[in-house]
Amino acid sequence: MNSNQEIVSLIHDEFGKEEFLVSKANYNLIEVESDLWEFTIYFETKDSLTRVPELEKAISSPNPHFEATALLDKSSLNLSEGKVIEQVESWDENREENLSNVYYFEHANLENLKIEILKSDTELITALISGRTLINGSNGNNPDATIETTPITFKKDKDLERSVM
Repeated sequence: MNSNQEIVSLIHDEFGKEEFLVSKANYNLIEVESDLWEFTIYFETKDSLTRVPELEKAISSPNPHFEATALLDKSSLNLSEGKVIEQVESWDENREENLSNVYYFEHANLENLKIEILKSDTELITALISGRTLINGSNGNNPDATIETTPITFKKDKDLERSVM
């Protein structure tokens, strides 16, 4: 992690906002089919900065982690400053595969993924990440929490592959 605090916020519709420090952040871009690329980001958290009392009672030391993949075609591969990548659904109907995983209490999808690239070079990408996920079921099976980050610097990891299917 760089000298600036990289923070992920979980904003629960029912309970309020929690914040966690990012401890590890990686990305990779892999061609998986002819003219189909997976841009995968992965980040883990460590210390919590703020917690929601109701959720702190249920789980005392969470370390949420996140994996999300956006599907890109060749015309979308330029991962330069100002690029915005959006993946509306976590489930890829064409390949019948899941594209994301958010872990807090249990595993859930990340819907409405948005990746805003602020800086990039061949080894690092700094980006803002946002999306919606299901954390505690307060909205049935629909997302009940928003994920937002401060700028996070992701290191290129050539071994990182999408783990969820």
